[in-house]
Amino acid sequence: MKWYVLYSRPHHERAVVERLLNKAFESYLPLATVWRQSKGGLRKALTPLFPRHLFVLCRLEMYTHLELITTPGVVRLLEDGPGRFLVVPDEEIHTLRGLCEAGISFERAPYQLGEFVEVVHGRLAGVTGVIGKGRPRKLLVPIHALRQSVAVPIGRARVIPVKDAQGRLRTSHSLEG
Repeated sequence: MKWYVLYSRPHHERAVVERLLNKAFESYLPLATVWRQSKGGLRKALTPLFPRHLFVLCRLEMYTHLELITTPGVVRLLEDGPGRFLVVPDEEIHTLRGLCEAGISFERAPYQLGEFVEVVHGRLAGVTGVIGKGRPRKLLVPIHALRQSVAVPIGRARVIPVKDAQGRLRTSHSLEG
């Protein structure tokens, strides 16, 4: 079973997740906390981290594909350039869930290539990503299928370079090809 990316109608993400659960599909919608202005002042609101995108875990066969795309609110399953359905690795879903459950602030950020580092201490220990440019210092955790990143402030957290099996520094360039 693999995680696929569903593209929904605008503002239908939560309803689609509910409908998929009713059809016995495991789905995941990462939510970010944002501050919104309302009549009573500022308030916290949970909003989809990747608007119009949600993830579904399934064994994709013809019947399953038909069941997914006929769910009200679903526009399509996302595909890559050659027409294969986008698959999100389990590790990326696990990392997204960990960030959402950690109670830390994060936001969507542009996809950035670079050298991978791993946080070795604190609440983010074990999380890998690319150090973002600028201040404050942020770790950009890539979601390769969406070509987006999740920016997490890391302050002075200690990071170390990540090496591949051959001992070379791992970069996001090496993951693309």
